[in-house]
Amino acid sequence: MLEARGAVACCFGTPAVLAQPSGAQAVHGTASLQQQGNNLVVTTGNGAGSNHSAINWQSFSVPAGSTTQFNQPSASSTSINRVVGSDPSAIFGTLRSNGKLVLVNPAGIAVGAGAVVDTAGFTASTLRMSDADALAGRLVFGDGSGGGALAVGGQIVARSGDVVLIAPNIETAASALIQSPNGATVLAAGRQVAITGRGLEGISLQVQAPSDSAVNLGSIAGDAVGIFAGTLKHSGLINATAATSEGGKVVLRGQAEAEIGGQVAASKGSLGGQVHATAHKVRLKSGAVIDVSGANGGGEALIGGGWQGKDGRVANASETTLEAGSTVKANATEAGDGGTVVAWSDHTTQVHGRIEARGGAKGGDGGNVETSGKQDLDARGARVDTSAAQGAMGSWLLDPTSITIEAGCAPGPAPCPPPGLPAAAPGPSVIYEADLEVATSNVTISAFESIGTNGAFSGGALTLQPGHSLVLETTGAAGTGINLGAVGLATSGAGTITLQTAAASQSIQSGPLLTAGGNITLTGAGSIGIHGNMSTGGSSGDININTTGTTGIYVDGGVTMTAHAIALGISGAGGQVQLLSGGAIQLQAPAGASITSTLGDIAVYGNVFNNASGAGTGL
Repeated sequence: MLEARGAVACCFGTPAVLAQPSGAQAVHGTASLQQQGNNLVVTTGNGAGSNHSAINWQSFSVPAGSTTQFNQPSASSTSINRVVGSDPSAIFGTLRSNGKLVLVNPAGIAVGAGAVVDTAGFTASTLRMSDADALAGRLVFGDGSGGGALAVGGQIVARSGDVVLIAPNIETAASALIQSPNGATVLAAGRQVAITGRGLEGISLQVQAPSDSAVNLGSIAGDAVGIFAGTLKHSGLINATAATSEGGKVVLRGQAEAEIGGQVAASKGSLGGQVHATAHKVRLKSGAVIDVSGANGGGEALIGGGWQGKDGRVANASETTLEAGSTVKANATEAGDGGTVVAWSDHTTQVHGRIEARGGAKGGDGGNVETSGKQDLDARGARVDTSAAQGAMGSWLLDPTSITIEAGCAPGPAPCPPPGLPAAAPGPSVIYEADLEVATSNVTISAFESIGTNGAFSGGALTLQPGHSLVLETTGAAGTGINLGAVGLATSGAGTITLQTAAASQSIQSGPLLTAGGNITLTGAGSIGIHGNMSTGGSSGDININTTGTTGIYVDGGVTMTAHAIALGISGAGGQVQLLSGGAIQLQAPAGASITSTLGDIAVYGNVFNNASGAGTGL
């Protein structure tokens, strides 16, 4: 008796005494069998006018310690082998071919631990193939009747073609090693599947159910790698490496769920590759690593969707989660620009892990990161790095419907919040002050309706890292706009501050705004209220405040504006600039200060001191 182990045991139990493949009948082309001790040699001839043969077998298994060898006319030839008996195929020995092999067994297929499948290309399916498709060489699988499980615990290698595994349920054990160094490795869990060409683009899943599952605990490698399933779980290793600019792509696509707990790497030559992961619900578990870094440039990691959910190459998830302890990298490791990382969903996105898109140490700019939920975003504990030692800083975009910047949560290596803390309550999205302050990236918060603050901020302000810029914007046609309350915003170095709204109903209400030479810009279509001091340091950096609306600009008393140049203006129809001075308002600008209103009034209530030494207008 031969014991089945690992993935084989979980799916088929212990098989009966195994024998070499038997009961062969060639239905297209020719096949001759020669038994040599424990080994079997199958010599095939292609059918007339074709490049394939087709054989029906009563049984097809390879016992441990034995070899079944297929000798085909050439490496480009394909032998289609369908099992018409009732026993599953159990491969525990060695299955070899100089050409491509297709093995179809609706009762199930197992490649046990210690087994080796070594061919030019290998397709295994537990979905049925019709007589007509076998005769024509069409790789179309599934008649609606389902199929058995497919389990791999051994080694499968395709020397010059693809490895494609097809079944309603596929599992690769931790001992599994599947590789196609010059082709694609594909796990396709479904009910009807067609192979129309090479690579990931050649796989068509025509019928798939949420219960169709693919579980990878092993190691999968190829020029490209794809896992397609109703429910997908990956906790092993995936590596897609291409020597040229073609390939280097991983696609993880679930219909219901995609859970990634292992490592995924993709590269093409000296550049980072592509990883696209999506499902109705996508989750990167703690410890998961997605790496699309490259020596001369970072690649692309799209999790739950593309940039702002508008990339047709990847379907949008409804929920996307990056757990604390998960990592996504799109770095240039030597000289080049950082890549692109997106965590998106159409409903709720939670990002508590680390994302990197760094420029190269020897040159190159930082990359681009987006963490967005079309409705809700919980980015507490997110750590984003788009730094560039020798180039321009990259960007981090947060793009929900509305968002609240919460005070507190001290910066540090520990996640914020700690693992296990409940998700944010329904309502406006949330990110902590400290998450933005420790980010090594320019930050853009682009909400559709509103941006607000809550709580007592450290030092009374949100203070970015030196040289980093901050953009807060609302882009929709409704909502309240930007209300910072008494919270200040501060940058240093060349960092700038920009606040902007799109709708007349959206106002800007700002507290203190401070830079160290960077510009401060407030623009909108609604009212703008200035409730704190503004300063760019005085010698450089300008303050520009403008609205196109009719509701005006309002400056509280006791406010001091200090910049290289200051401009307050209304370009809309009939708005007012009001200087509401309970205390003195001071404008200090060596290059001049101007207050203008195209059609409305300029109203001064109290004392205004214009200490500008340049040629200002309007006062």
